[in-house]
Parts: sequence; C-alpha cells; structure tokens
Amino acid sequence: MRMPVVAIVGRPNVGKSSLMNALLRRRQSIVQDMPGVTRDRISVPYQLADHYVELVDTGGYGFDDAQGLTTHIRHQIELAMGRADLVVFVVDAHAGLLEEDRVIARLLREQSLKVVLIANKTDGEKYERSLGDFARLGLGTPLGVSATTGHNLAKIPQLIEANVDLSEAPREIPEPELHLAVVGKRNAGKSTLVNAIAEAFGESGDRVIVSEVPGTTRDSVDVRFEKDGKTLVVIDTAGVRKKRHMVNDDIEFYSFHRAQRSIRRADVVVMLMDALAAVSEPDKKLAQYIMDQAKPVLLVFNKWDLAREQAIEQVPRNSKFDENELREKYETYVRGELRGLQFAPIKYVTAKDGRKIQSLIDDARKLHKQATTRVSTAKLNEALRVVLDEKPPSAPGNRRPKVYYVTQAETSPPTIVLFVNNEEYFDNNYQRFMANRFRELLPFTDVPVRILLKQSHERAGKAGGRRSGGGKSAGASSVEGSRTGVGAVRGKGVQRNADSSRVRSSGRPDSGGSDVGAPATRGSTGRGPGGKSAKKSKGGSKAASGPKSTGLSKAPTGKSSRGKKSSNR
Repeated sequence: MRMPVVAIVGRPNVGKSSLMNALLRRRQSIVQDMPGVTRDRISVPYQLADHYVELVDTGGYGFDDAQGLTTHIRHQIELAMGRADLVVFVVDAHAGLLEEDRVIARLLREQSLKVVLIANKTDGEKYERSLGDFARLGLGTPLGVSATTGHNLAKIPQLIEANVDLSEAPREIPEPELHLAVVGKRNAGKSTLVNAIAEAFGESGDRVIVSEVPGTTRDSVDVRFEKDGKTLVVIDTAGVRKKRHMVNDDIEFYSFHRAQRSIRRADVVVMLMDALAAVSEPDKKLAQYIMDQAKPVLLVFNKWDLAREQAIEQVPRNSKFDENELREKYETYVRGELRGLQFAPIKYVTAKDGRKIQSLIDDARKLHKQATTRVSTAKLNEALRVVLDEKPPSAPGNRRPKVYYVTQAETSPPTIVLFVNNEEYFDNNYQRFMANRFRELLPFTDVPVRILLKQSHERAGKAGGRRSGGGKSAGASSVEGSRTGVGAVRGKGVQRNADSSRVRSSGRPDSGGSDVGAPATRGSTGRGPGGKSAKKSKGGSKAASGPKSTGLSKAPTGKSSRGKKSSNR
C-alpha cells in the first residue's frame, strides 16, 4: 500500500531540514547555518494519527552550487514535487518575501500542486505581524512556526491531515527484513550502486545524486525496496576522507558521523572499494569501525569492468587472460590490507551497468541469516571439545585452565560466553583462535563471532571432584583439555574478549583471522596487486599503491594510471 508523499520545498536556508527534524523529533537531516547543505531527497515514514505518510526533505530550490551540482539538486527537488500529494512550501519570516519565493510559488501553481504555506523562524510578534506579506504569493496566509522553539509545530500535522487523503494510507509499515549500509571512501561509486539496487527492484534509478564531484553525498539516505515480498532498506552514505579534512569542516564532520550511525543501525554492511584504487587510510578506518561494531560485511570491488580491461591490456602476447587469477590477486591484496576482515566474503561488481546486483543482495541476506542464527548448547559443547582437543589453553606453572560452561548469549553478532575458572588463562591470541574455530565449526562462517569470558566463583574441590560454591555443589564437571561439563554456574564474573584485556558486558567483537587485532598496517607490504611499493605519507605510514588520484603511481592491476581519471561509477 502506497504512502502519500509530503514534500518539503523552499529556497535555500529557510530551515526545511530543521523543520523536518523537529517534526520527526530526531536529527534525520544535516542542519548547518549555510545554504546548500541538503542535496539529495531525504525520505522518511512519518506517522499521522493512525496512518503513515512519506515525509521528504529536499535541497534549496534556486541554489547555485559551487561544485556544479545545481542541475542535479533541482532535478531531485522536481522529482519530489512530481511524486507529492502535498507540498509544504517553507518561507523565511526573518528574511521576508523574496523573488526566489515568487519563482517557487509560480512553479507550484503551474503544476497545480496542493500546497500548504509555512513561514519558519516566526519566533516573535514582530514576525507574526509580517506574515500577511506572504499572501501575495497567492497561496493564502502562511502558518507561522519556529522549528527551533517549537512554536506552532503541532499544527503542521493537522494541516497535512486536512489536505491529504489518508483513507488509502497504510496504518502500519512493515519492519524491514534487512538494513544494508553502503560505505566507502569518496568516489567509490556508492550512490551509483544504491541507484542500481533501487532500479533492479522496480524503484527510480535516480534515487540519489551521482556525480564525478567528490563528496556529492552528505546525508545518509534510506531507500526502501521489496524483494521476494520482503521490505529491505539500502542506506547511501557520505564518502569517508582522512581525519584531517574533518577538523575545520562541520559538514564533513557530520557526514562522517552519519556514516558511522548508518553502520551501527545496519544489519549488514557493504564496504565498497574502487577496483582501480589502492586500499587507503579511509578504507582501513571504516574497516576498523565495522569490526568494532561486529557487523557482517561484504567487501565489494566496484568498477570491475575497468579493472578487468586494464589487466587484459597487460597480458603478454600469446598468453591467455585468467580472470580467476586476477580475482585471487585482488583477494590476496585486500586480505593483507584489511587483516581483521579475513572472514568477509568478496564480491566484484560494475554498479554502472547493474551487474551482480541481485547476487549482492542475496549474499547480504545470507550474512544476515548467519548473524541471527542461534546454536544449541549441545552443538556448542561439541565444537568446544574439538577446539580444546586441537589446542588446549596454557597457563603458567601447574595451573589448569578450566571451562565450566559454554552458551550462546546473543545473536547479531553471535556471542559465545564461556564460564571459566580464571579469565587470565585465556589470552587474546587464544580467544581469537577459539573465535576462528567456532566460526568454522558452527554456522557462522562469514560473520564476526564475539567471545566473552565470565570468571566463575566456582572452583574444583580438592576431594572427590567436588566443587565448592558457597558450600553448594555446582552439579557439573569442569572442562580440562577435552572433557566438557554442562551445567548452570552461578556467580558474576569479569568479561573479556579477543580484542581487549578487560571490557564491559557488551564487550568488543572478535576481529576474525588468527593474526587480527594488530594495527591495520602491521604485516602490510605497502603494495597493491600491481606490486609497486607505495610512497610514504606525511605521517610516515605507508599506503598501498594506487592511481594518480591517490597520490601514488599504479592501480591495483599494476597499470600506470597517470593522467587518467577514475570515474565515479
């Protein structure tokens, strides 16, 4: 059932995003005291009484974007108005009636759109008295409101209800089966991929702005679509840059934190990388944040058609091109650079042509299914026996590490809790080993597994194998080597996991991979698949080799890319 669309439009800097955030009672759109911050259409379900409408924030109409995106922004505004059942036209009570307001009013009348006129920033009697001037727009006297003080905000939902037919509006919206966040550095092709996903599933193919201009996307944009009768949401995010670029740029700062928030609320993350560029600092920063949040992740190389063409050009005469060999080369490279994501599946796509889109969504759903799987304690005990037989934990002196009980406490991520006699006997390396083996032995092959240790107050008794716990028998034997005991153990303990020596109950995720937990650059050769060493950055660290746009000399395929521009595909 289609939600009626309510589009918020107006000239730049009249407070459209502030008004939307105030209505939603959360920070959905980036707000900054400068024109042109919003570019894409920000669309959110909004509840009115017992029905839902789609509330859409838009960019400022008539804004002359310094980066050449004026036409793109206007196109998105016109798309929003074309879909709208009602337009909330916002003017600025402080600035008064301007020519730009007249231009928008004429456009709305020409399209015969139903309009509600709102004068934002009406935060005093002085501005209330000036509202009559806006009647000259031919849209009636506006409702004076203030998004910052809340003045008259409660009347806006009433105006919408009075002007929109809600008889066919849905009374509830289905909870999405999957939230899929698309993240990556600038110009990796995130917006192109989001548009390709939307188009593949029957939505508009120009849902978000795509441009060669780096940093085009600022807000995180949710795009809802359906697959096999289930609702899914793909989230387009702003491209991540090096930290130094965010110090004096508020928009960059908020965009980055919106991207982080998108990762936190995602069920699965697509980390998109440019197949023509080297893995760089922003990629590693994103990878670390994904690991910290213990999110299932697909490592996706975009622009695979161009990488393939470059590789074919480098094949010697009388030799045959082997695409599998090229993929192995890329996999070896990215595994070396992003050492904490050894378990993550790798995909190769061409977002511009919509190639591999269906299979990408299918793979994301498989990861979500793995992450939400719950395993019985019996199966956990079987896996634990195998792990302890292969490599028992060691402890100093004659002390014996013991596991009294194992259980799965949570899903998303799968969290395995072990009740032990002393959590100090299970160091980080051993916990990583356990997490990796649990991943192989249990249905968690491609997702992060979190290991938590809980130190039990129970101890093995000196006589008859009895254990004391406040004078009571625990009713379970301990685990030493290959012997597994099952039984509830009382008492609170200290929790640890593979990546920190002591953590709160939430813990931090297993990093995956037996050599994970080291800094992202440890063990890195500083070479891309092309084989050429990277130059040193100002900070002294080495980055992998990449095309000229990264400040380095060669693309991962090994072909020089000087003088060539990698398009945002």
